[in-house]
Amino acid sequence: MPVEHAVVLGATGRVGAAVVKFALEAGHRVTAVARNPARVLVSHDQLSVVQGDTLDPAAIRSVLTAIPGATAVVMAVGADPLRPSTVVTETVRNVTSAMVSVGPRRYLGITGTAQMPATFLGRITQAMVRRAIKAAADHQGAYDILTATDLDYTLAACPYIKDGPYTGRYHREPGKFPGGFKTIAPADVADFLVDELGAHRYHRQTIGIWR
Repeated sequence: MPVEHAVVLGATGRVGAAVVKFALEAGHRVTAVARNPARVLVSHDQLSVVQGDTLDPAAIRSVLTAIPGATAVVMAVGADPLRPSTVVTETVRNVTSAMVSVGPRRYLGITGTAQMPATFLGRITQAMVRRAIKAAADHQGAYDILTATDLDYTLAACPYIKDGPYTGRYHREPGKFPGGFKTIAPADVADFLVDELGAHRYHRQTIGIWR
């Protein structure tokens, strides 16, 4: 498995902090980006921590320009799924613009099950989900921006990310979302992203993960 240099955005969040931990344990180099670097509590000789605001396009471009050896961006920035937000959309707009200009070319991140192909939840269609669940609309905006680029991306399509212990046991579904109420723990989302960081299995694909 190749050693990667991952730039982790949202490194102090539930998923991002676990990505930093697991990537270091897997032997990768990590640059953690945080608005408040003091909140990154991990110390490791393969870890660098830099200050950066993903909602500031000049700032994120400056961060990526300063890391010419990076091989991938892992985007774990999120927002409250029940409140209207454009945080994910604006972050992805800024990050992908910087990646296209200065690199790296590989993007790993999170989206929702409403962004999976032909998703149906009983009688509830994708469009209805996007209207009802605020995070779905934000993720759709990000998805549209990312997929319009020529970046090599892998997206983890997650249902409700529910606090809980790491298990390392979850379904990976590169097809349709089967429906029903499903959950996944933050650390299991991180497990998928870090595994894919080294494995390079899924190119320009959205992969559903859930328990």
